Amino acid sequence: MRIPSSWRRWCLSGASVLGIAFLVSCSAAGKDGDADSSGKGSPSASRSSSDAQDPYPGDDKGARALMETLGEDGGTGLVRSLRPTAADYRALFQPDFAGQAEAFYEDSLWGTSPQPPRPWARYGQTELRMWKATTDEIRAWTPVVRSNFPGGYAQVKDRFRAGLTVYTWDYTKPGAERGMAYNGLVYVNGHWAFIPKPWYVLRK
Repeated sequence: MRIPSSWRRWCLSGASVLGIAFLVSCSAAGKDGDADSSGKGSPSASRSSSDAQDPYPGDDKGARALMETLGEDGGTGLVRSLRPTAADYRALFQPDFAGQAEAFYEDSLWGTSPQPPRPWARYGQTELRMWKATTDEIRAWTPVVRSNFPGGYAQVKDRFRAGLTVYTWDYTKPGAERGMAYNGLVYVNGHWAFIPKPWYVLRK
């Protein structure tokens, strides 16, 4: 597996926010404020958790399967299927923040074209580690959340609505402590959506 050079440049861009640079950073799996732990189209209709043929049901098994596919071959169609709808933002965030988040991600993430059809893991990163927390746990900023989620979530913890589960994960080489790290995968309104690093909304 190879991560494209353009994504590597995004990962190393520091404070520069170009396209989805900051959203899919290759920061280490540390838990500080900016480190991760662990075209427009509607989401695929096949993402229903009630569909027995769905390869990515809305549970831990489906989350892991989706992460594995992204790591091995993050194709454009699959990535675009993770584009949240306006209703998804409203379901995940408090009303005053939902609109800000939608505008921010549409401009900085989904407004870029196209999402590169490449794996999200670097060559040799064959191990996948996954963590999760409910939005209630994020709001309470529990020890589990502090240990497994980027510290930036503390800045927006009160913006979450109750009742959903957010996942964070990383791809590492066997035995390595750090690798390509991501966060913000959530099953909402019957499909998976990718809403990473929500604290960046506050920086706009």
